[in-house]
Amino acid sequence: MIPACKSDETELGFLANKNNDGLQTKQTKKLKNNTSKVKPPTVEEIKELNETRNLFHSNLFRLQVKEMLSEVSLKPKYTNYIEAWLETFKTAVQKLESGLLDTCQMEVPLHLCKKPLNFQFLTPRKPPVLMGAASTNTLIGPKIVLDVALEMPPECFQKDDCLNLVHDQKRALYLASVASKLKELPIYMDAHFCYNYYANNPLKPIIELTPDNKFGKRLLIRLFITAPLQVYKLNRFVPWNNNIRPSVFGGKLNENDCLPSTQHYNSSVLFDLTQTETQKMLSELFKDRPNFQEGLILLKIWLRQRQLDVGFSGFSAHILASYIVYLNKERLLNKTSSSYQVARTVWNQLASSDWTQGISLCPQQPHPLTTLRTYFDVCFMDVTGYYNLCANLSIAIYEAVRGEAKLTVDLLNDVKINSFTHIFMQKIPLYTRTDHILKITDHDCVAQLLQLHTQPQTMYDYAGYAYPQLLKLLTEILKKGLGKRVRSIMPLEVPSSAWPVYTKAPVIGCSIILALMLDPNHAYEVLDKGPAANEDKHAVTEFRKFWGEKSSLRRFQDGSITEAVVWASATDSPSQKRLIVRQIVMWLLENHLQVEPKNVYYIAGELDIVFKLTPSFKLDKVQTKLEVQQNTDAEALTPHLIHCFDALSRQLYSLKGLPLDIVSISGISAAFRYCEPQPILPQSRPIGKHLHAIHVHHAIIQLSSSGKWPNELGALRALKTALLIKIGQQLKAQHLHCQLCNEGLMVVKQGYCYLLELAHSKELTLLKQLQTEHGIPKHVNNQESRELMRRHYVLPRVNGALHALHQKHGAYGPTVLIAKRWLASQLLDDGLWPPMATELLVAYLYLQGQIPHTTVSPQTGFVRFLHLLSYSNWKSELFLLNFDNNWPDQHMADLEIDFCNDRQSYPSLCVVTAYDQHHAGHLWTNDNWPNKSVLGRITLLAAHALKLIESSLYSDAIGFVRPAQLFKASNDGYDLVIQLKPEMLSSTLCYEHGSPFLSNSQRNFRLPLANCYQLSQIVKKLRSAYSDYAAFFYNPHGGKELAIVWRPVTDFAPKVFKVNELHACVPFTDTKQVQVKRETLLEDFKLLLKDFYLRVCTLEELALENRHHKRYFSQSKQIIKSDVPSKKKKMGVLLCSKSTKAQKGIF
Repeated sequence: MIPACKSDETELGFLANKNNDGLQTKQTKKLKNNTSKVKPPTVEEIKELNETRNLFHSNLFRLQVKEMLSEVSLKPKYTNYIEAWLETFKTAVQKLESGLLDTCQMEVPLHLCKKPLNFQFLTPRKPPVLMGAASTNTLIGPKIVLDVALEMPPECFQKDDCLNLVHDQKRALYLASVASKLKELPIYMDAHFCYNYYANNPLKPIIELTPDNKFGKRLLIRLFITAPLQVYKLNRFVPWNNNIRPSVFGGKLNENDCLPSTQHYNSSVLFDLTQTETQKMLSELFKDRPNFQEGLILLKIWLRQRQLDVGFSGFSAHILASYIVYLNKERLLNKTSSSYQVARTVWNQLASSDWTQGISLCPQQPHPLTTLRTYFDVCFMDVTGYYNLCANLSIAIYEAVRGEAKLTVDLLNDVKINSFTHIFMQKIPLYTRTDHILKITDHDCVAQLLQLHTQPQTMYDYAGYAYPQLLKLLTEILKKGLGKRVRSIMPLEVPSSAWPVYTKAPVIGCSIILALMLDPNHAYEVLDKGPAANEDKHAVTEFRKFWGEKSSLRRFQDGSITEAVVWASATDSPSQKRLIVRQIVMWLLENHLQVEPKNVYYIAGELDIVFKLTPSFKLDKVQTKLEVQQNTDAEALTPHLIHCFDALSRQLYSLKGLPLDIVSISGISAAFRYCEPQPILPQSRPIGKHLHAIHVHHAIIQLSSSGKWPNELGALRALKTALLIKIGQQLKAQHLHCQLCNEGLMVVKQGYCYLLELAHSKELTLLKQLQTEHGIPKHVNNQESRELMRRHYVLPRVNGALHALHQKHGAYGPTVLIAKRWLASQLLDDGLWPPMATELLVAYLYLQGQIPHTTVSPQTGFVRFLHLLSYSNWKSELFLLNFDNNWPDQHMADLEIDFCNDRQSYPSLCVVTAYDQHHAGHLWTNDNWPNKSVLGRITLLAAHALKLIESSLYSDAIGFVRPAQLFKASNDGYDLVIQLKPEMLSSTLCYEHGSPFLSNSQRNFRLPLANCYQLSQIVKKLRSAYSDYAAFFYNPHGGKELAIVWRPVTDFAPKVFKVNELHACVPFTDTKQVQVKRETLLEDFKLLLKDFYLRVCTLEELALENRHHKRYFSQSKQIIKSDVPSKKKKMGVLLCSKSTKAQKGIF
């Protein structure tokens, strides 16, 4: 048998080898065929691969940039239409007949001291040409703006037209004539003509033409009027020359006085004269160079997202294009540079640039830059060497652009993050980078201010335009008065609005908005120290002259005697110190510029009111030794609580006779990290046999390890209880009131109630322990062990990190307070939105490096929080908080990769800290907390709040949005409202802005039982039992109503009878089906609410009662006739019609 087996094996082996040889032969043939089909990589592909390897951290960034460029580039149908339109327009321009101005039917778009002159329209000699983005082939959407330049004939000018604004009048007259004559042509009769100011400059009116076809929705054509370069001598426009005589504005000049320079007006005329040369220079570089074109497009997107290119003082895209030409001239760029290299080189050079010293595009600069730069804040001379491209650019805007460029380079160099989103996709409005905002919008006040305090030469320089005069005046006085308290003062501008060609030009620039970026190291100093009295007498005199009665001679602890100005007391609350800058600014305006406070809107700290103590609660009721003012707030009261806890911790450490040593004591409640929005007063006390307190603050006591702990979970917890009893006995001996509860030991010290919990690692081990079928123990994570891990071990570390973050950035805690109050006011309680998610998201804003300066204003921090909620992509966003940078880069990278590859295993909102260990992404949120519906709802609410804030900031009528508009929810979309008995609920100690459902509510400040949150527990039961049929909403900060939204009608349809699905069901007619009835559900709700229930009503009934000013807590018999709606409107029909509307916003 053995030989037979061997022969079989041999035969099988032979067959196997034969088959393998056949397979190898086939595979070899396939490989040869495939090899013959594979083409070798082209030169461009090899170049692209090398660029990706050398320039990019990952191929993803390159792919994202490539995809974005393909999306923003113009489609062929638009380029074809633009070319055809330009040819048609050239033909139409040649048909414009010369003639007198009397035939013009349009208004002249100019507000100037007009001089009588004779003007005749002449047909243009040169055809119109493209300028700006159209000439460099860098037009981008979504609104395509096509700039066209039309040059006036030289015969329209005389040699002295450059004097006294004659040039600008002729330019405006020519523009009006072109608009009138084009409108008469049949091809443009249906087109929409408007006037507008280019870059908010009233000396530069333009025509905005919108085609009357399908392209008009996305295409806007702007027509500029330029002048030939040879009509004037360029030497007449050097910065030190004067081209506006004082007599134009009614001024007089003494015989011995020199004419003041008008450098900014000279630059305005040079803009018209040099456009042809500038566009020729740009076309030479960008023509047929897609790499330079795409690089400029990347830079324009980057600049537009930061809104630094808006208005009279903005950093325009034209400056960026000219800077690329300058870098190419300096051989910092070359023809073979890729689009990414072009953009990155510009950012690198911008970040290290200093344009205040002057740069030039002219090969042979006619005048030295050292002379030119003395007349401008920023100096960038064009190709002629006479026109300053940055003549109107504010130094603050330039520094902001430079700071953004430096930040962008840092992001590109950071291999840990994908910087594409932060650089190109994320909008960063200018107002989100400001701490305080100053608005002066009263036109009479501005006119008086300029008349009294503006130098005549400044008025001549800006041709009487009020805005730059006002900007210069205010900036100078504020910088001098604020000194090192302020980093930067930037203008906030909005583009001017177009107006019809048949109406007069509007007057612009009679209001101003300034954004103040404060220095966190000096902004809140309570005094300004002046020069020493015995050193520089002239400086002392100037200091006293500037500060007037505010200045006084003071002796300091170091023995120095100096002049000083005191603005606040060292004991003032943080919220009061944050308004020191406001106090200084208002004093400067009133005493130096005679501007009354009623004419000024100063936006700072308006939202701090939401965490202030309500005026309804009088502090006389609180028996405490602390010095607490009636206008105190949650932020100022928190340190008292922490100091008291520190004293309690010292007492606990000093306890004798405990079987185990106390290793650490850590607070885990929100108050320990300055994140509790409710003012915490020391009013906790025992009443009878029970403790009564509004707030109970939890703390974790970590015990030393020991091998004597029992191996059974119940016995271990019993031993922990025995230890707590012993601790309580020793604390009672020290005259502290203690009471044992299910969660731990409650201790009252100095009016504050603390709940102490014991933590030991063996309890966590026993919770994870599980026996297999074979009796082998193993450790498996479960929900209970994960929660214990989070509460006893992770949360104390996160609490310490957030506390340290608040010590570093004092605005962090108040920002969280405002954010939590806003979420609660929108009826999003802790059961729908995790409170820790709010704290961690705000911390994420303070830890990330995507903003040049961390804000010192809680109000601005809240605006950034709304911006984060509004624009975050919850599906792809992973919020990583790397406290102290102690998280290894490789771990972060692995987590991000796992998040992208296995997104469905992570919750909808994924927040991860450096302390989460193996539970990353699952400790602070879960799949249903918050769910996708709540995230969608919050996104809509945040976007609407941002819209309100932005519209109010740029409005001349109001200063800032009223807090009640933000912190009072809308009552639309809810089906029912269950009113709760106010005597059963303690009112919040925070300032309230009213209920969205009731006009009045009864106040109740009685102390509830400590650690007893009945309403939240009832709502939790309602959601657990009835979430398939209804959603429940209430305000956890003093809300007296429970709002209900029914699920869609389909969830209430009849269904087949099943024993395990009979919850809230009743028989449906005579069939074997059952149906959930809303009336039955309401009865269940009432049963669960018990003593809290007052009545249920619809929004229509509440609106009717509010119109009659009825109160539901007075004479309830007259108000409440029944608990159900009227029979005339069936409940089912009424609620179905309303719930459909509600689903769109909530479900």
